[in-house]
Amino acid sequence: MQPLRLSRTQTRATIHGISNVNTVIQHSFSIQLRSRHTDWHTTLDCAILPNITRTTPSSKLDPSSWMLPENIKFADEHFNQPGSIDLLIGADLFYEVLRPGRSTCPVNYPVLQETALGWIVCGRTPAATQNGSQYTSLSREDSCLKSNLNRFWEVEHMEQSTMREQLPNKMGPNPIETSSLSE
Repeated sequence: MQPLRLSRTQTRATIHGISNVNTVIQHSFSIQLRSRHTDWHTTLDCAILPNITRTTPSSKLDPSSWMLPENIKFADEHFNQPGSIDLLIGADLFYEVLRPGRSTCPVNYPVLQETALGWIVCGRTPAATQNGSQYTSLSREDSCLKSNLNRFWEVEHMEQSTMREQLPNKMGPNPIETSSLSE
């Protein structure tokens, strides 16, 4: 915000995050976000935070073996170099930015997704798979958070129940249960 010399507005809000971490927002500002590759643009109200997440990626990536298509315009030409995250957009804008283009690479390699801002690199990378570093971020407005978390845990519970029901059928009888029944 400082390098851009944007005027900030006093704002009192709380962002609820992973592990029940709450971040109090004191200021915000508005920006015009424009694509460098298309005519897409929008106005965003942004919360001011000291940082959004750790440096991403955590180490320099070598995309030379990823078989990336030629002549695509990346939203971030330096996606493979560690750097700070300047802007995190919400789900309300995310789906507006998405475009239908998608390109997949071999297993354990990232997916390329077309957006109005350019192509983005998403998912696993060979380096992240090797060193085990993976980061996930979630940001939601307070009004829907409880409802969405409840739905998440309901779906998670249903999936685990379904897996428990299907697992014995696929793997045969449970030897512990079988031996205790015959004794």
